Amino acid sequence: MINKASNWVKYCMSQIPCKKEALALDLACGRGRNSILLAKYNCKVISIDIDILSLKSFNRKNIIKVQTDIENFLNWPLNKDIFDLVIVTNFLNRKIFNNIKSSIKNNGYLIYETFGEGQQFLGKPKNRKFLLKKNELLSLTKNLKLIFYEEVKVISGETKFIKNRILCQNAR
Repeated sequence: MINKASNWVKYCMSQIPCKKEALALDLACGRGRNSILLAKYNCKVISIDIDILSLKSFNRKNIIKVQTDIENFLNWPLNKDIFDLVIVTNFLNRKIFNNIKSSIKNNGYLIYETFGEGQQFLGKPKNRKFLLKKNELLSLTKNLKLIFYEEVKVISGETKFIKNRILCQNAR
């Protein structure tokens, strides 16, 4: 189980101006590792996941937890233009990507990090539908302003992964 905030998320948070009490979304938050980091930045955090047990595993006063199936894009539970910051790590559903982008306020940010092709040879996830193709994340965010992007392969001891990462801004 991963219980520390993503290093990518930490780096991105150090690079963007995060206003006190900014409204942030941690989508598919799992056990809340990134939600807790956002709370430390004094963000008001909406943490969404389908797994109620994961949601019950963490608490902070400025975190609101919502148990829902975000993959049902027809019943997207969030309003447009609401979040100053959206974070998604280790989760991919291409069908809801437009919903994610439309939830970001003008001048708001998207931090996204998930697995890329080739990961199936290193560990989970093995299913290719959960793996980004080369440059796919750039394509999915093409109408957002690119700040940082990388496709990385890490093989160090027991740590093995291929990830695609992006920080971009909704600068309409």
